Amino acid sequence: MNAAEVARLFYESFSNGKMAESLSTLVDTEAVLENPLPSPIPFGGRFEGREGFAAYLQAIPAAIDIEQFDVDDILSEGDRVVVLGRETSRVLSTDKRYTMSWVHVLTVRDGRIQHFREYNDTAAMLAAFS
Repeated sequence: MNAAEVARLFYESFSNGKMAESLSTLVDTEAVLENPLPSPIPFGGRFEGREGFAAYLQAIPAAIDIEQFDVDDILSEGDRVVVLGRETSRVLSTDKRYTMSWVHVLTVRDGRIQHFREYNDTAAMLAAFS
């Protein structure tokens, strides 16, 4: 399976609520996920290993209700994948919504995600969390 196919399966699993079942096949045991977000957004930071990915994926629905999540494009060159998308979410603690575009950069080796970095519109998110 090439890097773009791994990324496609990852996002399909996320969208279908089957990410927990897919972590062992799509994410390396020593993978790193980085999502630098300002406080008070609770799911920012650095997460390591499959356990870190699982913790991150559990923190998201505890803080927001993702109303729309669209992958617009998956671009791949070798082991690097850039994913462009959009989302609209409602912050549970404030009941405010935000809509943003995002970019995710993945490194995939041997059919598993090794590194995952998110670039979000933090201003839009922060306004909804405040």
